Formats: sequence, C-alpha cells, structure tokens
Amino acid sequence: MNTPQTTTAQTAPDFRQRMDASRFVNVDLVDENFRQNALNDLLADWATRKPFYVLRNSLPVTICTRHRDVKEVYNNPQRFTVEIPPWPDYKVFDIFGGLENVLQMDGENHERIRRLMTPAFTPHAVLRLEADIDRIIAEQIDHVAAVGPAFDAMEDFSRPIIMRALLEAALKLKPDQQAVFAQMHDSIALATQFVPGEPFPDEFMAAVGEVIRITQEIVAERRQSPGDDMISLLVTARDQGQGLTESELFGQINAICSAGIGTTAATIGGALLMLGKHPDQLELLRQEPGLIDSTVEECLRRHGPGILTFVRFATEDTEIDGVPIFKDMPVMASIQAADLDPVEFPDPMRFDIRRNPRGIVAFGSGPHHCIGNRMGRMVMKKAILGLVQRFPKLRLADAHFKPVYGGFPGELSLVTLPMKFD
Repeated sequence: MNTPQTTTAQTAPDFRQRMDASRFVNVDLVDENFRQNALNDLLADWATRKPFYVLRNSLPVTICTRHRDVKEVYNNPQRFTVEIPPWPDYKVFDIFGGLENVLQMDGENHERIRRLMTPAFTPHAVLRLEADIDRIIAEQIDHVAAVGPAFDAMEDFSRPIIMRALLEAALKLKPDQQAVFAQMHDSIALATQFVPGEPFPDEFMAAVGEVIRITQEIVAERRQSPGDDMISLLVTARDQGQGLTESELFGQINAICSAGIGTTAATIGGALLMLGKHPDQLELLRQEPGLIDSTVEECLRRHGPGILTFVRFATEDTEIDGVPIFKDMPVMASIQAADLDPVEFPDPMRFDIRRNPRGIVAFGSGPHHCIGNRMGRMVMKKAILGLVQRFPKLRLADAHFKPVYGGFPGELSLVTLPMKFD
C-alpha cells in the first residue's frame, strides 16, 4: 500500500511568458473571501466569460466557466485529463495524497475500474436501498422534531443523512468506520496547503494512515462475508483477478467514502437554503409536492455542491474559443458558473422550482459524471420533501441569514444553517 511521498525535482513549466496578460484575472481561488462571496455576483459574471487565467499557489491555471466551455473540458478527456503530470509543484492538486483512485484516472484504467463499480449504482441497486434510506430520513426528521423547534439543518439533518445513506445503507460500514472517512473528508483541505519540497501536513498524513488501516479492516470483513455493496463487488473483483490491484482497491474505497460525503451533504443544505430564502417557492412545493423533481434540479442549478471541481490538465497545446491552453497546464471548470450561464438558463439568478432545468452540470458530465448521482438525487428528493411536509412552518431562523461555507477549497458546503419550524 503506497502512501504519499515527498518529491524534490524540477518545477512545472512556467506558462506565463506565453500567456496573454489581458486574460489574467486577479483572484485567489483558495482565499476564503472568494468562496464566501462567489455566489453573490461573481459567478454570474464569470458565466458569460471566455476562458481566462488565474494564479493558484503561484501556478498559472485556466478557468472555464461558460456552460459550453465546461462541457468541452469534461467531455474531452483526450485533451483534458484528470491524471496529474509528474511535476512536484502539482502535488497541491492531489487531494487524495497519492492513493490511486478512479477520480484521477482516464482512458482504459478509468473505464476498467468504473465498470467494476457501476453495478452498485444502477437503478435497480439504488432501488434496493430505498427502504433503508426512507428509515434513515424518518429517523433524522424525528431527531429534528426532538431538538426543535430551532435546529441546525446541516448538523441535525443534512450531514447525518448523507453519512448514513452512503456509508451505512449503501456501503454497510460500521459507525467507527464511518467516522474515519468523515475525518478524511475533513482533512482533504490540508492537502491543498502542500508546499513543494516539504511533506504533506501531519494531520492529513494521519488521516490517510487511518483510512489505510480501516480499509484493511473493511476489506478483510468483506472477504470473509461478502455482500452486494460496492466494496464487496470491488473486493471480489480484486480476488478473482479482474484487473484491480490492491492499491487501486484501497483508492476507490477511499474516494467514494471520503469524497461523496461533503458534496452530497452540500446539495441538501444548499437546497434548504434556497427554499428558505424564497418562502413563496417553499410554500409552492408544500402545496404541490409533485414539483419535487424540478425543485431538486433547480436547487442543484442555483446552489450546487461546489464552485470548482477536480482539476484537469491539457494533454497538448490546445485552445477553447481562441484562448490558448498549453500542454500540462491545469484547467479548472466551474460547475456553479456553468449552471448560471444565461445562454442555457435565461434569467439565471431567478430561483423558480417550476423551471425544470435540463442539462445542469452539478454532478459533472462526460466519462467522470458522478457515478452516485442517481442515489444523490433520490436522497435529496426524499429528505427535502420529508422535512417540508413534516413541518408546515419550516423556515430560516433568520430571514437575513448570511451563509458561511466550509469543506475543502471550492466546495459550497454550509458550515451551519439555522432553521425553525414553530
């Protein structure tokens, strides 16, 4: 089992001499002011722009924000790969600390591993989870009723539902095993603080070590008593010689368990925030529960799980709409800006649960389209509608609530969301 290594070698190419200075935007992507304020006006402006350049940790990065540009990046892995070039400076983009995983693979390796994971996320497989998810949501709504009428929609509702739906219902993990992956998710942000020539932060390395330890435990359990969950499928594939290495096995388990927690919890929290800020739409959903499908899509469009997603790298000198992008250059796509593109979604800042938007990219697009999006949408629908119907007076505790976001850089996960139902 490989753990992250510190590398001291040459630095990545400096593209700045070849770049059009007029296309530089002075914004720090890892600055908290950027994340906390981006949804106000900035991303709506970005949604109309051609690709542009920024500096991230002193590295030039191309940012794509229009819907068509984001789709071009996502749908063309031959030009824009998720595989990180072997420059030491680029370890800052490796949020999994060197653990091999499908989120950072392309081509045959990606297809091979995704094919092994797919049976756990088919419509039939997700349907098998419905009773457990219904139970989890009902229990969490009962918890809200017990702690209310004032409650934190993140701490008391969104996060526990996702933790339990993904890690308990879908992956059959024990509470202590779930806690390790929750800690790993919380530590991912530390990987972005990597400084070339120095080791990863101790807390991050400790979290990686715990993930390796607990994954060994989980794999041993599945080998002894396999089930129909994704981890059992991967362990069986490994043991039957279906082209999955031990390192890849560990990496996939970590990627699904750690990365899936924050983004899906962020979607439920974001949806409740949008409905809370638009009481007329909340009341409309209460009166017309048949609008829940459209409501979820509009909530994902207007307040998705993040500003930016996993970085891509140009495999060759290329361009998008005439803007040059150089070989090995990092390329980041903004799913949130893309879903505010007025070309695709007229009057994009208007929140309308009757809109029923088509083609949103909140869960990505192309070969790396989120494999768990079907389950994520199902949990969102059931959780939101269940809460709205149980509490007819559900609303924000403060009508002027100003959200604060946490999670790893680029994630739009609310730290807290005070609501009440009296």
